[in-house]
Amino acid sequence: MAFKWTDKQNTPLTTSTPSNQLRKGIKAAAIGSAIGLGTLMSSSAMALKTDFGMEYRAVGFAASSDAFDTGAPGTSDTDTGFGHLIRVKANFLDEDTGISVYTSVELAGDRWVGDNHGVSSPANPQAFNAGSRGDNVRLDLGYAQIPVGHTIFRVGRQATSYNNCFLVCDDRRDRLLMIQPLSETTSMVALYDRRQDSTPFANRDNGDMAALGLTGKLSENWNAGILYVQWMNNYEGPLIGTPADTYILSNVSLFSGYVSGPIVGDALKATLGFNYMTNGNVEGAVDEQYFTDKSPSSYLRLEGDAGVIDWGLQYVISRDGGLISPGFDTYSSLINNNPDSTQSPTSMYTMGSSFGYGRDGYDEDLIIGKLTWNVTDKFAITGAVGQLSIDNPTAGIDTDDDSMVYDLRFSYQVNKALRTWLSLGMLEKNKAGQLSGNGLAGPIAGTTFADDDVKAASLNMTVNF
Repeated sequence: MAFKWTDKQNTPLTTSTPSNQLRKGIKAAAIGSAIGLGTLMSSSAMALKTDFGMEYRAVGFAASSDAFDTGAPGTSDTDTGFGHLIRVKANFLDEDTGISVYTSVELAGDRWVGDNHGVSSPANPQAFNAGSRGDNVRLDLGYAQIPVGHTIFRVGRQATSYNNCFLVCDDRRDRLLMIQPLSETTSMVALYDRRQDSTPFANRDNGDMAALGLTGKLSENWNAGILYVQWMNNYEGPLIGTPADTYILSNVSLFSGYVSGPIVGDALKATLGFNYMTNGNVEGAVDEQYFTDKSPSSYLRLEGDAGVIDWGLQYVISRDGGLISPGFDTYSSLINNNPDSTQSPTSMYTMGSSFGYGRDGYDEDLIIGKLTWNVTDKFAITGAVGQLSIDNPTAGIDTDDDSMVYDLRFSYQVNKALRTWLSLGMLEKNKAGQLSGNGLAGPIAGTTFADDDVKAASLNMTVNF
């Protein structure tokens, strides 16, 4: 019933419609009674259709490296933890007008810290959602969708992913959006986001962003998309305070695009994507930081299947601190693979991270391959091997190093609602790199791993209906 517009690669350009994950397992009447919607049973509300669902996720994890031991009394090179996430979703459609409202509420989504959350929470802000934390119930999604002819308008907090998560991955945006179909195979999107507004009457912290994009088919099987983003020029000059005080993307221009399609049927499919950022007005402590000059990043992905074996090979690059979303699937559980609203506790290094952010000469390369053996239609084993290369100019000294990357995953789809998986990963030491950590295990930004490998594992369970 809801209009969902994607970039033809199952990665929504702007808003992931929550009903994709909803199942009819919870009866609308029962939930309606539970949340006080009994008035909807009146005759004036009979045209209202509802859809309910929920998501539960649990994880246990461990990470180990000498890099984590600060040397302070009581600290260790190993950490273990647990966490869970609970989201309840409710969508409403008025059949007479076609207007719908989509909502998702996060009831919990934190690392387990014990019984006394009133004491622990300020000291333990780790959570699945990098942008929404704390023990209070909080809004995950909440927007109205209004059809006007063939045009769709959306207003409110929406989910967003684009370019196979290379630009943005499962983020939440306060957004005004218009989707305009141009033909049966081509659509245009125009949007405005307010990314930040921390202090009234201090416009330098405002993160106003506008975007215009096109997606469509190049041929029967080949898809392509292009997106132009422009941040408003709210400030020009040196960084004042922290990035929270001065929005660092002021006046930045961004282009992001992709092309994808089969080369040899299902045996070989290719995807090529890129991000390109320039024109920033905020000056950092090092040359060209905060995208004052050109900073490109790109990926080439080849994938296919041969019977019970699926395979993938990709090359990912970032030049001069070019941007790559933390949620991008690198085939490694330790590198990126960390969506914004569903953080991964094993993601320890982020290509295209804020450490680069347009920094002159800061280059990264990853070449990695994977094989998946579909043992049954429910059980699969995936292994990945690759090499990460980092070139880091620090204090005028150019340092570069390579690290091997190893990953192993066992996944089991128990039934249509329940899925479990175990991931194991290792990233060899690198004298040029710095770890980033993640929102669930905790931030470790700026931590070098020059003297020891980094290892992490997680056991996961999800329930969706």
